[in-house]
Amino acid sequence: MFIPIARDELAAIDGSVQLSDRAAHHVTPELLAALGYRVGQEEDAEYAALVIASVAALTRFGERLVLVAEVDDSLIISGDDLENGACILTRVAPEAMTCWFNEAPGVDASAAAVAVRGLDIDTVWGFDEVQELLRESDLLWNDVEEYRRGLR
Repeated sequence: MFIPIARDELAAIDGSVQLSDRAAHHVTPELLAALGYRVGQEEDAEYAALVIASVAALTRFGERLVLVAEVDDSLIISGDDLENGACILTRVAPEAMTCWFNEAPGVDASAAAVAVRGLDIDTVWGFDEVQELLRESDLLWNDVEEYRRGLR
């Protein structure tokens, strides 16, 4: 599960912020079909869901910041944009969180963030600012244990 978050919500990793009824993205049959993935390409489809979640974070929060969690299916409600893997997570427990992705230091996503603020993913996907950001900057992987150790 790929959950777009705001910077101050990273504290969900240690439980000091609670995440519930959250928009998220994951691999759905509709996403697989829309992007032309076949059996055996699940890893590619997961990367696509991550990128979609990062663009959703950009439109909502002004930066690409995505929390990753493995949640029980009972906590997932289908969203209304299944081609983009949309869903709602009723609850995200800290122990379900595995990692997060963020922009590399020095990457300025502000032009893209201003251009896409509040718009839907399908609309912003074609924006030059978004495509340039996606081409020029890979997200960085971060382990939640590093975050938790930093609090001790």
